[in-house]
Amino acid sequence: MKVWYYTLMPWPYRYGEIPYPFPGKMFEPKRAPELYRGYLNLFRRADELGYDGIALAEHHYTKVGTAPSPNLMAAVAATHTQNAKIALLGDCLPLHAHPVRLAEELAMLDVMSNGRLVAGFIRGGVREYHAFGVDIANGRGMFEEAWDLIVKAWTEPEPFEWHGTYYTYDVVSILPRPLQQPHPPVVAAATSAETIEWAARHHAPLLMGFASTEQMVEGFGYYRRFAHEECGWDPTPDEMGIIGPTYVSTSDAAARAEAEDHVFVHYNELASILSGGALRGMNELRNSERSYAYRSSSAPDERHLVAADYEALARQRYYIGGPDTVIQRIQDRQRELGVGLFCPVTPFGSMEPPQAMKSLELFAREVLPSLR
Repeated sequence: MKVWYYTLMPWPYRYGEIPYPFPGKMFEPKRAPELYRGYLNLFRRADELGYDGIALAEHHYTKVGTAPSPNLMAAVAATHTQNAKIALLGDCLPLHAHPVRLAEELAMLDVMSNGRLVAGFIRGGVREYHAFGVDIANGRGMFEEAWDLIVKAWTEPEPFEWHGTYYTYDVVSILPRPLQQPHPPVVAAATSAETIEWAARHHAPLLMGFASTEQMVEGFGYYRRFAHEECGWDPTPDEMGIIGPTYVSTSDAAARAEAEDHVFVHYNELASILSGGALRGMNELRNSERSYAYRSSSAPDERHLVAADYEALARQRYYIGGPDTVIQRIQDRQRELGVGLFCPVTPFGSMEPPQAMKSLELFAREVLPSLR
C-alpha cells in the first residue's frame, strides 16, 4: 500500500467560532506566516520520512483550507522536497476560467518537481461555486470539457483550435510541456455516479474520502462494475485510494485525549458542508436524480450523523489511536474496499501543525512499515 500525506491546510485558530464565509476581521495576519511555515515543515518532513506523496486541495473563503491556490503551494513544496509525489486533490476545474492557463501551470509543476506531479481534477463543492459566482448548473459540463482540453494541451504536438461549449480558443500551444509522457497521471476524487463513470471511461484512478465505510464500499463497487461492464477494464488496487483524517499517538487513550476536540469541530463543519447549509439550494442543483442512486441510501449528505459520539466517528470516518489500532483500521478498510492507496489527513479541524508533526512522525515510524 502506498501512502500520501494529505492536508487541507486548515486555519486552526478559533476554528469552532469562524463561520462561512470566513470574515476578514477574524483573520489574524501575524499568525499566518507561522502557520504556512508549519505546513511547509510538514511537507519537508513527510518527504524525509518516506511518504510516497504529498497532497493538497483547493478551497475558498473557508477555515477548512488556507490554500486557495494549491498549485502555488505545490510549487513551494516541489522545491523543498526530493522524492514524494506532488499530488493535487485537486484543482476545481470549473473555477479556472482558462483551462489552458491551468494546463500551463501544471506543466510547470511537473517540470519543477522533476516529473513528480499527480494532477487531481474535481468538480468542486457548492462553496467554491458560490465564491466565484460560477453557475453550478454548468459545473459538470465545464469539468468534463476542461479535463479533455487540458489533456489535449499536454499531448498534442502541434498547435490546435478548440471551440467547445464552454471554452473557445483559436490556438492552443502551451509551454512548457510536461516532463512525464504522455502526460502526468490524472486522478479523480468523486462520490457521484456521473463522475465515477467519467473516471472509469478515462481510465483514471478514483479516490474517495470523508464518507462512511458503507458509502465507500458502494462507491468503489460501482466504479469496478462500470469499468468492467461498460469500459472493458478492471481497476487494480493501485487505481483506488481513500482519504481519511488520521491521528496517531502513543496509545488509544492518549490519541483520544489529544484529538477528540478536533474531531468534533472538524466533523460538525464537514456535516455542514455535506448538507449545503445556507447554500442547500445550490447543493440540490449540483446533483441529479441518479447521482447517488447507486447507493442503498441515495442521500448525498449525512446530516443524521452530526450528533454521533466519538466512538462512532472514530470507527467510521477517522483513523485515530495508538499505532496498532490505526494499522488495524487502515488494513480493515483495505480489505473491505480493495484499495492500494491511503491518504492520512493531518492536521484537521482546530489541530495545529506542531501537534500534527508528532502524529506524522509516529505514523512513519510505527504504521507505515506495516502498510508497506
